[in-house]
Amino acid sequence: MKKKILISFFAFVISLSAVVGLALAKGTIKIVVNNQTVAPDVAPRMIDNRVMVPISFVSKALGANVNWDQKNQTVTIRDNNQPQQEDIWKEELDLSGSSWSGVKNLIAVYIAGYDSRDDELIKSVTVDGFDMIPIGGIYPAIIDYNIIDAQSTKNGIKVRVKVISNEEKLREEIWDFDIAKGKIQKWKMVNSADINSYAVFPGLSFKNN
Repeated sequence: MKKKILISFFAFVISLSAVVGLALAKGTIKIVVNNQTVAPDVAPRMIDNRVMVPISFVSKALGANVNWDQKNQTVTIRDNNQPQQEDIWKEELDLSGSSWSGVKNLIAVYIAGYDSRDDELIKSVTVDGFDMIPIGGIYPAIIDYNIIDAQSTKNGIKVRVKVISNEEKLREEIWDFDIAKGKIQKWKMVNSADINSYAVFPGLSFKNN
């Protein structure tokens, strides 16, 4: 699993002046992100006539998620406004717009019911005997979710969803839904991991305390 740490080394040369402005004033380099001056934890530097700023700080100020892969010595930056998704099942689905809309809406209703502990709402989109209905207890709040892939099955379609939840910690979970005949047949969590931060969009981010 990727180990996520704050990256503070200098590796990002600002070139998009329309987004991030840098100014020299009295020997101090300022960073302006979307017309607001921000103060990084590590000061920018001028090296060989190039301005170097902390990659993690600027990326997160722009609403991106930054991760560090210790094993592969790799920094990855993901812009939440342009999600980069893996084609997990590598299948070209032949679905009409209305068919996909129906599938998407089933998942949206289930997640709304799950998040609000509304048993009747969940029952409205699941088959009789469906056993993943939250009753009582404390469940984490779902702060975001994205459908990331789908594949055809013998009787219908399987849909994979990435869910970001928050209780005491932020977590990224992967859920699989089996859908057939206009109902959710099965639900399964296939992966779960703690994450350090998540930007829903620029201006709304969540971090572990």
